[in-house]
Amino acid sequence: MEREQVIVFPQRNGGGVFAPERIKAFGDMLQRRQDRIRKLQWGIVAVYLFLLVTPACLPEADARAGVFASLARFTEALFWGVWWPSVILSMLILGQFWCGLLCPDGTITEFASRHGRGLKVPGWLRKPALPLLLFSLITLYEHLIDAFRSASATLLIIGGTSLLSLCTGLIFGRGKRVWCRFVCPGASIFSLLARCAVLHFKVDRVVWDAAPRPAPSGVDCPPLLDVRRLKSNEKCNMCGRCSGHRQAVALSWRAPGEEIAALEPDEVRGWEVAGILFVLIGLLYAVAHWSGGPWHRQLSAILRHWLGEAAFWQTEASRWLFAHGGARSDLIDAIAALASIVGMTLALGALVGAGLLLAARGQKKLAGALAYALIPLAGIGLALGAMEYSLSILASNGVDAWSILPWLRLTGLLTGLIWSLSLARRLLRHWRRYPERPIFVLPPFAAVGGLLAAAYQFAPIPA
Repeated sequence: MEREQVIVFPQRNGGGVFAPERIKAFGDMLQRRQDRIRKLQWGIVAVYLFLLVTPACLPEADARAGVFASLARFTEALFWGVWWPSVILSMLILGQFWCGLLCPDGTITEFASRHGRGLKVPGWLRKPALPLLLFSLITLYEHLIDAFRSASATLLIIGGTSLLSLCTGLIFGRGKRVWCRFVCPGASIFSLLARCAVLHFKVDRVVWDAAPRPAPSGVDCPPLLDVRRLKSNEKCNMCGRCSGHRQAVALSWRAPGEEIAALEPDEVRGWEVAGILFVLIGLLYAVAHWSGGPWHRQLSAILRHWLGEAAFWQTEASRWLFAHGGARSDLIDAIAALASIVGMTLALGALVGAGLLLAARGQKKLAGALAYALIPLAGIGLALGAMEYSLSILASNGVDAWSILPWLRLTGLLTGLIWSLSLARRLLRHWRRYPERPIFVLPPFAAVGGLLAAAYQFAPIPA
């Protein structure tokens, strides 16, 4: 009797370019092609320095005319309208690839550290809250001088951080990115956003420990991480240099926000919770939507009435420090802007924190963990605030861009709110294994998230 022939069709790998094998291969490619990556990095440094320095060095008369005006406008749009919102979204979705592969400050500080003094990093420079403090101060100052609309102010803010990264490399570390690990102001926010990313370098500790002898040499990790114990995207620059090490490290997919959903009580850090509430939410909302608002104008009028037009407020130093960007008329106006921003920062951060504490029924650790679950909503709110500057550039060129802003906000904020609610649900499920089980937490958390989303949605549209 003839046997029935069975035809077996070959199975295709699902996912195409997004298949896990392709993602792993991409990480391995980054490890093999570090020579080409360095050439790309120095090309970016050259373009970055040209666009940063050239418009600021032009005479004022030339900067307002012809091709020079176009260059200055292009630089302004590139730095604040394209680069900043793109970096925020890339951190939130993909992780810190910008830091490890493209950031000019990282390239500069690593190069400098290979030729510097190589001193040991002092304890005061290792303080985890230092980058967050520097980021807050720089953010306040750049909004006081309106750095977004001035080439010289942009040079002062962005170029100043590049100069500090160079000095850090010349003094500390030996071929490492001490600046990126301990000092970089932007890293304080990037490390929070990157915890939501869907990509990470996964370390299989069992395979690592079982690697044949003699073991390969250690990983050249620029931000000085212990790769063997790597579990978080918090400080990983995603440079790819560790990919394939001991056959135990691979670029991998993970669920969005998986790192936050698996947060343990002892991993909740008070300074990070404060950073989420008062910087990622409070400060960045205030500077994006509140500086220049009605409270600022009223406060400026009150201060001007009290302080008058005394010569003390009209010195050349005050004009240079606070009115260099052109938006502030004098020191009184800058003080009013500072007061309105700081007031809104403290009020919004405190209100959200109190709401989370009520939702957690007074359990401080749980309330802190819920703050991490708000990172997607806050990160998308930050990206929307940055995108509004892109719309302002289009509006200044006669394009009716503001009409799409409400819909852009609605789409983004609904996405962020759903993402945050999903994270909170997974986090609460994870915490139910502990003695103090969270009960009826998700509905009040949803109320806090909804009110925060409404604050972003109905923020004043820039004039």
